[in-house]
Amino acid sequence: MVKQRNKSQMKEQENSTEEGLNEMELNKLSKVVFRVMIMRTLNTMNKHIETMKINQLETKNHQVEINNDIAEIKNALERVTHRLEEAEDWISKLEDSRKNHPVREPKEKTIKKQEDSLREL
Repeated sequence: MVKQRNKSQMKEQENSTEEGLNEMELNKLSKVVFRVMIMRTLNTMNKHIETMKINQLETKNHQVEINNDIAEIKNALERVTHRLEEAEDWISKLEDSRKNHPVREPKEKTIKKQEDSLREL
């Protein structure tokens, strides 16, 4: 036997089916919106990661440049120190030679002293 339904029952079933479809559409829509949000978030994160990678490479390059600059400064300091040591050695040699060889008076003073000593005689 086939059940017969009255019009009000059939309308209720149609309405419930439409409401069910609307809820399903809302569910699907919210899933789609959720997925879109997730995709946008992932894209944004990827962009940030790429930016961070670029920044990291730039930082490494700057570190290399700084290390090169430090090496240049050390080399310059070593050169200056070496020249200072050479100058100190030169000065000490001059002082030693001065102690070993007294400074001679100019000829004019020597001649004048000799003349004075001759006059005294």
